Amino acid sequence: MTIAGCGSGSAAEGPAELTGRTFVTMGDKQQQDLPLVEGTRVRLAFRNGEVAAEAGCNHLTGKLTTEGDRLVVTEVGGTLMGCSPELTDQDDRVRRFLQDRPRWRLDGDTLLLSTDTARLRLVDLRSAEPDRPLTGVRWSLDTVVENGTASSVPAGADAYLMIEGDRVTGSTGCTRLEGSASVAGGTVSFPGLSTRRMPCAAQLKGWDSGVLELLRGPLSVRITGNRLVLTRGDGRGLQFTALSR
Repeated sequence: MTIAGCGSGSAAEGPAELTGRTFVTMGDKQQQDLPLVEGTRVRLAFRNGEVAAEAGCNHLTGKLTTEGDRLVVTEVGGTLMGCSPELTDQDDRVRRFLQDRPRWRLDGDTLLLSTDTARLRLVDLRSAEPDRPLTGVRWSLDTVVENGTASSVPAGADAYLMIEGDRVTGSTGCTRLEGSASVAGGTVSFPGLSTRRMPCAAQLKGWDSGVLELLRGPLSVRITGNRLVLTRGDGRGLQFTALSR
């Protein structure tokens, strides 16, 4: 069934059909008129009154309303991680595209966004990538959330977690960690986590102390496709992407 964008849902919340869903561009270039850097894709997550975007570098967030069949994205901000010129340019293209009031059309799990000059075809993440299991997957850390602000992990930090059975191993890029893992009722905790410092680049030293502190306590688990979000009760948390072993 095809649903044409028509402003359903209140303007303050954005389209009800999109709210709570995440969409990604696929590898093929069909119906993709917005140039994308090879090996990258656009990811859009729709929440109540907000859209979050990733395009291979920084994380962008903007307020979302609708006017007729158009998405209206304003007050776009994002993380400030240094990236290659081509990825920085791609972030700017995606930002401009979203701020250009694209028309939206939802056909099942396929979302088509279009302006007068560009077009993006995206697929619901749950259809494109079924939810990964928490265990047996190498989860690469890419975002730290503190005080309501998302920050990208510094370039060059090989930060990850891997839970196998009742054990966890991982690294922040400067500190190796291992210990017990307890998974129950949608939460995970790492009691008795041990750490060992390791050589790392000067610009990475000290940045990971907040990450280690976040891991020492119960964390709620949310997995959507290849994305893992671990959140403390106070709203702080860590976001990961699944990598192949």
